[in-house]
Amino acid sequence: MDHLEWSMSNMVHMFSTRFWCISWAAVGLITGSALLSTSASAQASNAPHAAITSADTGQKKEVKFEVVSIHPLKSGSAPTGTGFTPNPTPDGFVSTLTVWQMLMVAYAPGNLESWLSTPLVNEPKWFGDTDWYVVTARVSDADRDAWRNQSNHHELLRSAMQDLLKVRCKLVVHEQSTEIPDFKLVVSKKGPKGLKPTVPGSALPKGTPLPTGGVMVSDGPRLRPTWHFYGVTIGELVDFLSRSSQARLVHDATGLTGRYDFAIQMIETPSREPEEEVYNWPIEPLGLELKPGKSQGFTLVIDHMEKPTPN
Repeated sequence: MDHLEWSMSNMVHMFSTRFWCISWAAVGLITGSALLSTSASAQASNAPHAAITSADTGQKKEVKFEVVSIHPLKSGSAPTGTGFTPNPTPDGFVSTLTVWQMLMVAYAPGNLESWLSTPLVNEPKWFGDTDWYVVTARVSDADRDAWRNQSNHHELLRSAMQDLLKVRCKLVVHEQSTEIPDFKLVVSKKGPKGLKPTVPGSALPKGTPLPTGGVMVSDGPRLRPTWHFYGVTIGELVDFLSRSSQARLVHDATGLTGRYDFAIQMIETPSREPEEEVYNWPIEPLGLELKPGKSQGFTLVIDHMEKPTPN
């Protein structure tokens, strides 16, 4: 069993069904297969939770699904095929997911990396059930253009999922401000040393494209890969580290605004503890450090919630 498979299994054991899904996302990150669909810019990944406003590219503030179908899978069965995705389709949303995941799609800030740092209060007793639901939803023709052009915040999907949960789960929630643990990415005292400024206009190698325009390329053994980054912002490194840290977001406190070429290699003996997996990718050779700290966040308080009504 290679490190990625072993890491996923460890997540299943420690964090139950909800965190099992996050481990799939981590595997997608390391293999590069999920970066195009789930990665966001540094601004999107690190933005604090807020109401959907015109700041999100000036699009209409609220969208509701025109058609929604929810079908439960057989009790205890796991999704196959397309399975879970947190992303909108061109016409709506299609995914196989748990109720916890529905809630995270609707209310958690940022992308997958923020989900484990979104505390919940007053979860229903059935909330930990290993029940999966196939959700197929479509937006109206009038909303389709805006839907297809929503930002990396997926603000319209969040709006539609909030409405879906209110209608189909009778959901009533409110938020309470709180401090949540995080990591601050900072420059070491001796300054950055492993970050090579990208030459403007230089050709980038073939690899996994990133949202801000850079690419990442993997080489080396599967058990200890090396990721080479070309023409990337520090925000992309923050996104990478956040996905590896699982329960703690990483926030950029470096003040570095350029584009860089650099490489990071997984350590020889990776940690099996999810909260320490971010340290599997040493950044000290880059002249950077991770400082544990806290940032302003919120607790999602569930006042009332029922299992989704199927149709």
